[in-house]
Amino acid sequence: MSFHIFEGIETYDGAGVKLKRIFGTPAYYNITDPFLLLDYFGSNKPSDYQAGFPWHPHRGIQTITYVIKGRVDHEDSLGYRGTIRSGEIQWMNAGSGIFHQEMPMGDLKSKELWGFQLWINLPRANKMSKPSYRSINSSNVRTIENEKIRAKIISGNIMDSDNGALEFDPGITYVDIEMKSDKIKLKNRIGYNSLIIPLYGKINFKGFEINQFNVLCVSDDYSDIEIMSTNKSRFLFISGERINEEIAWYGPIVMNNWSEIEQSLLDLKNGNFIRDKSPIFIE
Repeated sequence: MSFHIFEGIETYDGAGVKLKRIFGTPAYYNITDPFLLLDYFGSNKPSDYQAGFPWHPHRGIQTITYVIKGRVDHEDSLGYRGTIRSGEIQWMNAGSGIFHQEMPMGDLKSKELWGFQLWINLPRANKMSKPSYRSINSSNVRTIENEKIRAKIISGNIMDSDNGALEFDPGITYVDIEMKSDKIKLKNRIGYNSLIIPLYGKINFKGFEINQFNVLCVSDDYSDIEIMSTNKSRFLFISGERINEEIAWYGPIVMNNWSEIEQSLLDLKNGNFIRDKSPIFIE
C-alpha cells in the first residue's frame, strides 16, 4: 500500500474567491488519478467569496460541488440554472463542452460558506460525451448509522451499504462520514485511489496525523484503510478507479493530448465549443 498526505495551499480563483487548493496540478495527477483537483471553500466573510466564478468553459471532466453550509447559485450557457443549498450536491459531466458560472451566496443568516469542489477526469472514450447535470437534494442522500459511523452516501457504497443517491453507478464512491468510535476500517480496491479529507477533528493513519482540510490519498492495494481518531471526527471518503491514460491539461479543459487542447481553444475562438446543445438535466 502506498499513500501520500497533501496539505494544500491558500489561493484565489475565479474572480477572486479565496480557497484552499488541496491538490490540482498535472504533477499530482500521477498520484490521485482519476481525481484532478480538490478545492475547499470556506469563510463567513462575503468578501472572500462573493466575486464568484463568472462564465468559464469546461471540457473532458466531471465536477462535483458539495455545499455543506451556505448556498451557491449556478447557471450555464444552455439555459439551466439553480441553487445548491446546504447539504446538496451538483454532479456535472462537462463532456464535450459547456459554459457555466457559479456564484457563492453564503448562508442567509450567518453568511458562512463551506464546501468542496472535486474535478474527476473522464476516460478517452467519454471525453466528448453528452453534457449532463444531476442535482442531489439533501433529502435524497441515503444515511446509514451503526455503532461506529454515521454516513451520508452520495454515491457508491460503504461497509456493505446500498448505493447512494444516484440512479446510476458513476464508478465513484463519495461519502460524508462521522466517526462514533476510535477506529474504523474502509476498503480500498485494487486499481483504485481513495481520498480521505477531515472536515473537523483529527484522524490518524499508520501513525501519521491528518488535520482539517488536508487529504490522505491511498492507492495500490485491496486492503483495509484503518482510520483512528482520539476524538469525534468527520471526513469525506472518496474513491475511484484509476484511468491510467495520459492527459493534457489547460485550465478548465482536460484532454488526452495537446492537439485536442489546441482544437478546444480553436473551438472557443470560433464559437464552436458547445458541441451538444441538448444536455441532460436530472433533478
